[in-house]
Amino acid sequence: MDDGINAIILIISVLSISLFVFIYLFEGLIVVVLPISIVLIFLFVYTCLMVITTKWDKYRIMKEWNFLEDMEKIQPPNVDIILQEQK
Repeated sequence: MDDGINAIILIISVLSISLFVFIYLFEGLIVVVLPISIVLIFLFVYTCLMVITTKWDKYRIMKEWNFLEDMEKIQPPNVDIILQEQK
């Protein structure tokens, strides 16, 4: 999970640095920024989706695990009680 958040921060920082370098320092290289921006924006969207789905899967697995632990706490009835109820 932390890797996804770190990746998002890295993508945003690379995008902002490239915008600063290629637009403000080298004013004529705006054409270079466009492909870099397109790739980084698609990578940003993909990383955000992966972080959201990973978090959702973790939540769902924890919910199912807690349900199974609750099921293990329920004691099955003794065999003697079942036999008495059948008589």
